[in-house]
Amino acid sequence: MRDLRKDRVAPAAPGFLAARSMEIARLDRLAREAAAVPFAVAGSYDRSAIMKAAIASACAQKAKGSKAPWSQLVGAALKNIWRNAKAQRSFAAH
Repeated sequence: MRDLRKDRVAPAAPGFLAARSMEIARLDRLAREAAAVPFAVAGSYDRSAIMKAAIASACAQKAKGSKAPWSQLVGAALKNIWRNAKAQRSFAAH
């Protein structure tokens, strides 16, 4: 019976590709959660939520292997998030 315990193999730690894919999935989830927050509340914009969503989106893009500079990733994310915020505000107004 004692030898059976020695035959068991310790669970392997996740390899590089598995760890990388888990990190990408985590960052995608954070970006989706940040984008789900209302950006326009009571007729005004929540700039903190907008910036958090843009940074989360840029981090997810960088983790996926984007070669673009950080400033371009954040700029593109901000454009997209502001577009969504303006749409939310106009939708709430009607």
